[in-house]
Amino acid sequence: MKVEHFRNFYQTIKNQTYPLDYDQQYTLDHFPNQDLLILGLNSAWQLDHHYKSRAGINMNALSNALTEIRRNQEYKNCLKIAVWHHPLDSAWEDRIKDQSFIEQLTVAGFRLFLHGHVHQAQKGFNEYDAERGLFRICAGTFGAPTHELVTAEPWQYHLLKLADNSLTVRSRKRKTESGAWEADNCWRQGKGKSSADSYTITWE
Repeated sequence: MKVEHFRNFYQTIKNQTYPLDYDQQYTLDHFPNQDLLILGLNSAWQLDHHYKSRAGINMNALSNALTEIRRNQEYKNCLKIAVWHHPLDSAWEDRIKDQSFIEQLTVAGFRLFLHGHVHQAQKGFNEYDAERGLFRICAGTFGAPTHELVTAEPWQYHLLKLADNSLTVRSRKRKTESGAWEADNCWRQGKGKSSADSYTITWE
C-alpha cells in the first residue's frame, strides 16, 4: 500500500485513520481559541516509483474540504491556512503544474499556504484580484540527510507567531548536523540594511 507508512504515522500522532479514498484525503484542524483553521491536502496522491514528479491536488478532495468548511459556521471567521508538500514553482518537474486550486482557496477565504519539498526558505504572494490573494511560506528542511541539502543552504525551520491580523515568520538554522540552532538572518531588508531573521505579513 502506497501510503502505509504515512497512515501508521498519522494514526500514531492523531489517533485517527487516514483515508485511502483519494477524494477524502484532506484534514481539517480547528483551533477555536485562536480562531484558526488549517487545511491539509495531499499533493503526492498521484506519485509512485514510475511517476515521481506528478504532483498535484485532488480537486474532489479540495471540493469536499471546502464544502465541509462552508457548512460549519464555527469556521466562518477563522484565519484559514492551507498546507501541502510540493511547490508551485520549481526549477524541476516535481511541482504542481495545475494551479487552479489556488483560486478556489482564495475565494474560500484562505489567507496563507505552506509547502515544503524545495529545502529553501521562500516567501511570496499569489494575487487573485485587487483585494485578495494567498501569502506563500516555505522553510528549508528541518532534518533531511546532508546529501539532500541544497548547496549552501543550512537545516532550517520557521516559528510562526499570530497576532490579530498579522503573522510573524521567524527563521532558525543549524549550520552543521550536530550544531546548535540559531537565528537565520536570511531575509534581505533592502539596500544598506542588514538582513533579518524574521518578516511579518499583515492583512485587513
